[in-house]
Amino acid sequence: MSEAQVFSFAKKMTDAVVCLKNGGHQTQALMLTYVGIDQMAWLSIPGDKSSGKDFKAWVDNFMLAKNAISCTSDELWGARNGLLHMGTAEAGAHKDPSIRKIYYTFGNAKCTKNDTSDVFVLKAEDLILGFLLGVFWFIDHLKEHPDQLAITSAKLGRALGVRDISPDPSA
Repeated sequence: MSEAQVFSFAKKMTDAVVCLKNGGHQTQALMLTYVGIDQMAWLSIPGDKSSGKDFKAWVDNFMLAKNAISCTSDELWGARNGLLHMGTAEAGAHKDPSIRKIYYTFGNAKCTKNDTSDVFVLKAEDLILGFLLGVFWFIDHLKEHPDQLAITSAKLGRALGVRDISPDPSA
């Protein structure tokens, strides 16, 4: 498999996120964005089981390093857990006062006032765009690291709905 196939896999995820968002299913679009980050993190490691550490490393390396999202990977991990497991902004991570809860705005909505230091307001589209840009930077990384591309390609070959249809098995 190639970098283009990694991008194609991620694009299908992003297309589904946009479809949900445009259909008025904003919370579900955010959920699927976090699932996409989870999958990219899993594709980036050699083992079969990824963890919060891997999620945070992928976010740090490919989403936050070159993107203007003003939160941390710890905060995104907490937001992911709260949203995916409970459908809330709260998660166990928020027992640590240094990890802010993430609330979301959509479209043209803006937070005009936030008087608390334990909440960060994130525009949902910024998270979605950050994920897509992270995929681009991950692909650039794979181009420069053929050993990593081999790991990612082998894992992607196991993913549901992904098949290498090139006639040349060495491609």
